[in-house]
Amino acid sequence: MNDAPASATSLGTSAVAEATAIPAVATPAATSPVTALAAESLYSWLWQDGDSHDSNWLPFRQSDQKKLEQGEAASVATVDVEGGRWQVDLKERILIDRYGSDPPRKQSKVRRALWFLQAATLIPYDERIGAAIEAAHESVWLAAKAAIPKEDLEIAETVNLESGRKISLKLRYEQKSKTWKLSAKEKSQAATSFMEYAQASLFGKSYDLQRGFGPIAIQPGEEEERVLGSDVGNLIILVHGVGEKMWSEEGCGLASSSGIFRQHMHVKQLQSSGFVQKGSSWEYPGETPPPICKDEVLEASWWETIHTDEMDARLARISLPSMKQVRQIANFAVVDALYYMQVGRKEAIVAAVARSVEAALARFKKHHPKHSGSIVLAGHSLGGAILFELLRSQAPKLTFTPQALFTMGSPTGLFLHVADAVPGESFALPGSTRFFNIFHPLDPVAYRIEPLIKGDLAKLEPAKVAVEGGFGGMKVHYGVQKMVNWATGQDKDQARFNDLCQSVKLNAGDRIDWSLQEDLSIMTVAGVAGELMQALPSHACYMKSADVAAFVQSRTHSLVIERRIALKTDTPVTEPNRC
Repeated sequence: MNDAPASATSLGTSAVAEATAIPAVATPAATSPVTALAAESLYSWLWQDGDSHDSNWLPFRQSDQKKLEQGEAASVATVDVEGGRWQVDLKERILIDRYGSDPPRKQSKVRRALWFLQAATLIPYDERIGAAIEAAHESVWLAAKAAIPKEDLEIAETVNLESGRKISLKLRYEQKSKTWKLSAKEKSQAATSFMEYAQASLFGKSYDLQRGFGPIAIQPGEEEERVLGSDVGNLIILVHGVGEKMWSEEGCGLASSSGIFRQHMHVKQLQSSGFVQKGSSWEYPGETPPPICKDEVLEASWWETIHTDEMDARLARISLPSMKQVRQIANFAVVDALYYMQVGRKEAIVAAVARSVEAALARFKKHHPKHSGSIVLAGHSLGGAILFELLRSQAPKLTFTPQALFTMGSPTGLFLHVADAVPGESFALPGSTRFFNIFHPLDPVAYRIEPLIKGDLAKLEPAKVAVEGGFGGMKVHYGVQKMVNWATGQDKDQARFNDLCQSVKLNAGDRIDWSLQEDLSIMTVAGVAGELMQALPSHACYMKSADVAAFVQSRTHSLVIERRIALKTDTPVTEPNRC
């Protein structure tokens, strides 16, 4: 075999070690690097989800890829992405949180990548390294184009990295098949001694390279926001519950849940406006789709108030080393509730929530100064109890009056009971803010409100949150039970107790307690073991529940209609999603 002389390119600056150590997103269907495709068609934009070397690299939305590429070509300074909530600084290659959460998410690195290392996941090379690899790639193909091989032939290029690592590109011509085949690999540091050679043999690694990330699928929530557009209607400000420090570190905290909650809300908006889902896209069966203002979700966080490095270090020193996972839940969840129950700390946490809510709203209005939609608050677990206390005590006061408060799996009723601060039938939240208390029947942290205000309402079953996709909004077993109640006359007793709600001012006669409909399979799990098995999932289900998101969205728009009727405005009240 005739070998063409191998050439080498050296890179001696700091980005190399970084680029070879960072894990990335799950590897998609790999694109073949065999053919010399145009580089412009293969570039992908990714952002790093975290600030450590082992943080994942995630692709931007499919629709944002085109916007970023156009911005790069036009040399613009910034490009808004992710529905306008984030912004990419193209010069500094950083991702900035415009609005959407308080405190803002940390700035993240951004890369426009063509070459990727294939490890367990795809790792985008630093752009300077990627350019060197691409130059070597072009070089071997130019050499191949000039060659007229009559037998097997290999053309090679090498890119030398820091720490002795190197990238080798080899283009082989097989006379038998008369085809060129390209291989691109990154290899570990070369051995300089027998011991290093033995270690390299045992632990050394060689990775394949991939040119082009591959097709980027439409991401969850992307198509809904594309159809809804950029105009914002109502705002829902989410407040997390206990254990957020732990959940966020594990990738399942408020930032993750709010995206799912937002998508479910947008699905409900589109369905309510007559759109029909076809695969991942949405179609309007009529001639002209109605203009819709998308409801937006903001995040407000308070865990930083009580989880300082000093406090966490002291807690770690006194924690027993056994049962680490159980103690972690206790240290980062139960402790949050204990902090809140202490005089002084409670007031500090309530004030911190107020500041976070106001800050999230201020950042949003900086970019949407003409926003005139309603604002509602929604809190999970202890977050719901904090919001109730914030609105009830009016210390500190908010600069706005929320249209409604939604609590999800909240111990608000328990805190009112323990404090012996039971509200009477004439009690209402300041500004006539409505109150909806949502809970899963198997949630051990959730408590009812209606029987606290009026004892006879204990005999009234909680109202049922409609099931999205269910027959008449009911799961089958609940629908059957409803029919049985009608046949036996039990529904008349419930109707009589329901009339008692009319005297409760807190929600203007509307139901306060709303129960999710659990699956029949869950209902059959008996005994203490079965209850314990369902406790944590039941308490953690709310922000990812399509039923809860649809309930919040539909109730918010119903209140908008009621307000317009009360004010006797000329704005149409039959189409709550319209701008």
